[in-house]
Amino acid sequence: MRVAIVSTYRPRPCGIAVFSSDLRAALLDADSSVSVEIVSIVGDDPLSHPPEVVAAVRQDVASDYPAAASELNRRGVDVVLIEHEYGIFGGDYGSDILKLSNELAVPMAITLHTVLAHPEPDRAAVLQGLCERAALVMVFTETARRMVVEQRLAEFDKVRVVPHGAPDELTLAAWSDPIGADIARSSLQLGLPSLAGRTVLSTFGLISDSKGLELVIRALPSITAAHPEVLYLIAGQTHPEVIHKEGESYRRRLQHLVHDLDLSAHVWFIDRFLTIEELAILLGRTDLYLTPYRSPDQIVSGALTYAVAAGCPVVSTPYLYAEDLLSSGAGVLVPFGDSSMLAAAVLDLLESPLKMSAARAEARRVGADLPWASVGKATLEVLAETAQEVRHAGTVTRTS
Repeated sequence: MRVAIVSTYRPRPCGIAVFSSDLRAALLDADSSVSVEIVSIVGDDPLSHPPEVVAAVRQDVASDYPAAASELNRRGVDVVLIEHEYGIFGGDYGSDILKLSNELAVPMAITLHTVLAHPEPDRAAVLQGLCERAALVMVFTETARRMVVEQRLAEFDKVRVVPHGAPDELTLAAWSDPIGADIARSSLQLGLPSLAGRTVLSTFGLISDSKGLELVIRALPSITAAHPEVLYLIAGQTHPEVIHKEGESYRRRLQHLVHDLDLSAHVWFIDRFLTIEELAILLGRTDLYLTPYRSPDQIVSGALTYAVAAGCPVVSTPYLYAEDLLSSGAGVLVPFGDSSMLAAAVLDLLESPLKMSAARAEARRVGADLPWASVGKATLEVLAETAQEVRHAGTVTRTS
């Protein structure tokens, strides 16, 4: 089977690009007879792509989308998978991706990385059109499937739930207990101050104000008063779209808040996009992972997936994906925007070894289902099912 994935792709610093690169590797590992080609959605910066990229679509050039569809039709792929996320496609509300999907002469599936609870009508119409064209729709959780069905984006039997994957390096980190030499090496490799004797809290990912990181910083005075050994690591560069619109203003606000609260000894910024190997080091040394995100509608978080796969106990705001992934006890949920409740939750875990141990054990249990190997097999099954669809005269029917 020949598969084509339409998505942002490495080396673009983007969570969807990382996801698609990992997914491609997982599909190839699941079945060596499969080929997986990439149509990469690119921004303004010229990129040097790996050989699996067979076409590049300039995000804001409408004519590139049907041209990419023609190339995929010409290459004779069996199935196309579109990774859909708001903000990565051009046109009003990302409508240019319809110019590609509507020109495809092969079966198509779509993965929805965001499902909004209350989308604007025009935004909903674009996603409706894409889902109607798709033979199957993939989401990451049962909550997302319920939302897709309730919004009439797709019928229930057209939606498949496939978890977000996590690299093996992270699941291995879940079972490692750092010793002194490992701690020293972690500090050196990540360019950090000494982590010896420190209790490490961390958050990683592309930085933007949607991450709500100031909530943690405002909670730190209460936390460090009781635990002066605490160090909060904020890892990741500012999101490229944020830099384009407002530069580094959000990061500077965070840094000023750290200074104003006299927290320089307790907060450290790692201002770059971390490799998987570096993330394994970071999460392997993390005592408590934090996702203080602002939006209740967030239905997936690659960062939270990675942290749980690495066996990290979590304190998080109750966005949809956190409610799903942490519901069995891998973490604690706190109200949006409430730094005092976040501080209380962190302190409760730090001062209750049994609670911390139970949360870590549950994170390891949940994380055991998240390695890319199992996710790749599940995705390949959905793509094989999609490939049985045949397009005739503008309609899609299933072969027997």
